[in-house]
Amino acid sequence: MSSSIKLSNNLKDMPDNLICICGGDQSCIVDRRWIGDWVHEDEIFKQSGIHLRKNCYTAYSYKQRKVLQL
Repeated sequence: MSSSIKLSNNLKDMPDNLICICGGDQSCIVDRRWIGDWVHEDEIFKQSGIHLRKNCYTAYSYKQRKVLQL
């Protein structure tokens, strides 16, 4: 999602192609990113130089699992 341009903090303005397959909600990482809310795993991954998950159903990589266990 980092390549998208966010023009609004309103979920209703999110393009259909960016909507998470989980259906969204307050714990959805895609929805939280869109509205500019803090996502704990994103902070950890960014600090570790690891790619972010695309959506809630993207499996964690080995590196992502390891840094989350620290």
